[in-house]
Amino acid sequence: MRCYFISLNSDPFLSISNSIKNSSIDEWQKEGRKVVGFYCTYIPEELLHAADLLPFRIRATGNKDTDLGDIYMVRFTCSFVRATLDMALKGVYDFLDGFLVCNSCDHSRRMYELFDLKVFNRENFHKKVHRFYLAIPHVITNEGFEWYKTEIEELKEELELKFNIKEITKEKLKKAIEVYNENRRLLREIHELRIQNNPKLTGTEALQINMANSSIPKDLANEELKRLKNILIQREGIHIKDKKRILLVGSVVDNIEFTELIENSGAFIASDILCFGTRNFMDDVQLENNKSPIENISKRLYYRLSCPRMMDDHERRLDFLKKEIKRANIEGVILQRINNCDLHGCDNMLFTHELKDLEIPVLNMDREFYQADTSRLQTRIEAFLEMI
Repeated sequence: MRCYFISLNSDPFLSISNSIKNSSIDEWQKEGRKVVGFYCTYIPEELLHAADLLPFRIRATGNKDTDLGDIYMVRFTCSFVRATLDMALKGVYDFLDGFLVCNSCDHSRRMYELFDLKVFNRENFHKKVHRFYLAIPHVITNEGFEWYKTEIEELKEELELKFNIKEITKEKLKKAIEVYNENRRLLREIHELRIQNNPKLTGTEALQINMANSSIPKDLANEELKRLKNILIQREGIHIKDKKRILLVGSVVDNIEFTELIENSGAFIASDILCFGTRNFMDDVQLENNKSPIENISKRLYYRLSCPRMMDDHERRLDFLKKEIKRANIEGVILQRINNCDLHGCDNMLFTHELKDLEIPVLNMDREFYQADTSRLQTRIEAFLEMI
């Protein structure tokens, strides 16, 4: 079969990442079904899927300011969280029927109260939006796992009660696990096409795929991922001869302006450790068929590749980083954090020193969520790439 370059610029699936709401959500709600928004990858999406609820990952894609959000959150808090609050106060998230928050970080945890007091309590907003809170331990222990599993069991009961669901059965949970396992498998297979020597997609396209994947029903997403994988396999590959292979690490990235800035500066983002990236699908947790679906869902989430909120798991994150550097033939690492993100700030500082042993060039930089300082960032990125 002859290979050729196929542009994904106008692909309908990737275009979902450009906005918050999409036609799949409209179709879902026309059928009388509910949408639940959430912030963090530690949320048990399989449980929501089994309850016939659409899990929707909250983003601030496209937002350029935080003026409304700044009224209720000081500027010393994460600009991503403030940007999502800003959009919510403008009515962008009025389509939500439920809102699920966990203590992923102190900044996003505050959204539980602020959405209730200021977003869902706005004048002329009379829709009933159910709120849920999931408490997650900050260390990985046997006791912590039991705590987390109990939280998910209680969340199951709350969902059944508030959405008037007769029962979220084991059969529905097992089916949801199958759907999500397939979803992660497809994302891993697409990731393999990205990290190979002749990559078939850019880092920006990978980000778009992951954002779109988090915004529509997973059954539909799986069909789209299969279609995209077949297109990418036939693609002749992208031209990276003069580009440096970069691994991008750190705070949430849900805007392609940032990845385009990096890739237009002379880099190819061959891999990442981001929550709209490998943290969602790089699983090495061995599950047991004789365990309950809730236990397997809890185990996969609790013991998977963690983010810096898990305070005692830095060594495992470092091990994954080293393996991914080797696997994707990485030439340089860009560590980035959104200003005032202490969790990624601490992890990035440690990575900076630890990667010296591998003699891998590292750029550690702070930024705002929205691209307000593009020129400064571009200058730093270009200087870093010239140094490699």
